[in-house]
Amino acid sequence: MARARARLSALALAAALLATAAARAETVDVALVLALDSSSSVDRDEFFLQSQGIAAAFADAEVQAAIAAGPNRAIAVAVLEWSQPGRARVDLGWQKVTAETAPAFAEAIFNNPRYIEGGGTGVGAALFRAGALADQVPFQPLRRVIDLSGDGKNSAGPPAAPVRDALVARGITVNALAVVNAEADVDDYYRAEVIGGPGAFVEVARDYEDFVNAIKRKLLRELKTEALVAAVTPARP
Repeated sequence: MARARARLSALALAAALLATAAARAETVDVALVLALDSSSSVDRDEFFLQSQGIAAAFADAEVQAAIAAGPNRAIAVAVLEWSQPGRARVDLGWQKVTAETAPAFAEAIFNNPRYIEGGGTGVGAALFRAGALADQVPFQPLRRVIDLSGDGKNSAGPPAAPVRDALVARGITVNALAVVNAEADVDDYYRAEVIGGPGAFVEVARDYEDFVNAIKRKLLRELKTEALVAAVTPARP
């Protein structure tokens, strides 16, 4: 009996390893970490405007067409919620998204609850956690991109710039979506301290209600594959 259980465990492990290897062998155009601000400056309605804005973008025909236009016709997306250091949660793990599956992914984001309530604004810690998530993508992405959204400067934990620099050195591009309703110059802070890598940019939303339009513009820009932003990341075993 013990020998049979050991054999079954070995077979299960082998199957899991084969599944992981198969996923890693599958190439996607971009692996995108969507990092959403859930700190004290973001109330419940504002947080859901973030998630619903992302859902609306993935349900949009133009975004779906942009996914289908990529060389591999697929991307990978994960959603991270963050506030101060030690308070970050992967709300949706890595998923392959195509034009056909984008509506279902949009619905999953739309129905996703808020798990973190308040805390300081730990931009550096959020970037560190997002980078660890980007390292765990179970596909072979042509690009890895962190898309950090927020409305405030770093107020807790390590500064953002050194973490950003380490991410860029690992071949990860960091973009940002700055919501300027709480701090009018947060977009300047993101440009100076947060974004980095080939083609990095800051998209600006006037407030959380404008987030819907801003995230669509941002996704369309990130899904493009011009030479400027198509930096191929090295294969990982």
